[in-house]
Amino acid sequence: MLTIRDIAAKTGVSVSTASRALNNNPRISQATRERIQALAEAEGYLPNYNAKNLTAGESNAVGVVFATADRSQPENPFFIDILRGINAQLVQRDYVLSVAISKTADELLKNVKAMVAQGKIKRFVLLYAHQDDPIAAFLRQHHLRFVTIGQPDDNANDYFVDNDNLEAGIGGATFLLNQLQVKHPVFVESTHDWAYEQQRRQGYERVAATFNVEPLTCRLGELNRVRAFIKRHPEIDGIMATDDFNGIEFYRLMREQYGINHFPMVSFNQSLPNGLTDADLHSVNLFPEKMGSATVALLFSDKEPLETPTPGQIKIPFEIK
Repeated sequence: MLTIRDIAAKTGVSVSTASRALNNNPRISQATRERIQALAEAEGYLPNYNAKNLTAGESNAVGVVFATADRSQPENPFFIDILRGINAQLVQRDYVLSVAISKTADELLKNVKAMVAQGKIKRFVLLYAHQDDPIAAFLRQHHLRFVTIGQPDDNANDYFVDNDNLEAGIGGATFLLNQLQVKHPVFVESTHDWAYEQQRRQGYERVAATFNVEPLTCRLGELNRVRAFIKRHPEIDGIMATDDFNGIEFYRLMREQYGINHFPMVSFNQSLPNGLTDADLHSVNLFPEKMGSATVALLFSDKEPLETPTPGQIKIPFEIK
């Protein structure tokens, strides 16, 4: 790999002059800067940003932490799109992405501690917002910068990026009951009781009340329990789910029981490939790439100016298709 010493030798200047020229130091003449920069670009020289940052006690990496509760999360296209948005912004800042994934909370905390102590990582993105989360508590304790995906409900000072999930729930339920003309809906959620699920359920319940319909709710999990719920409610004629995968799992069990198809469903994330389900699926787009980009903006807002109505938080709009 080409080094700064190679650049200096090829241009006939000292290492310090080459370094200053590549960093646009005004002490070096413009002609010399342009000559050295042109050669560096032609030779494919890449500056060692990691060494530069480590001199200041910080790696040029950002730690991205997945939740432990859902093993399928890393494969979910929604989170892949968030990572794509994060990575695009990190590349512009000469940072790289480092991922922490573990099966248990203890292993995950150990992983994050190693990233801080050994990797010198001082900026993190948590792809979740938990109450009493040990990772967030550790990062706060050590005054490390972090942003959560989702609004934390146990610390108002944490930086976060989220959708307005209450409004998204209202919009999704209104679409289901009004435009799809569903009379007996069911709200389907996971067993994790995430804050965003609670908020979307609240929106669904508000709309159900205005339409004077019973706000049925089913929590996925043990299959026999869910099957028994479906048998008790043959009147169900539409689904609202907290995400696409929860929606198609419940729809699969409905088909198993009643042999239905092209069933109306509103869910979130737009994470299913076309043709994966024959349900009449309308997925709420939460713009995950924009969420990833906004997360990095908050993460580096101590170094860069940030235009946001409320410092420390950014709300991303949603769209129903």
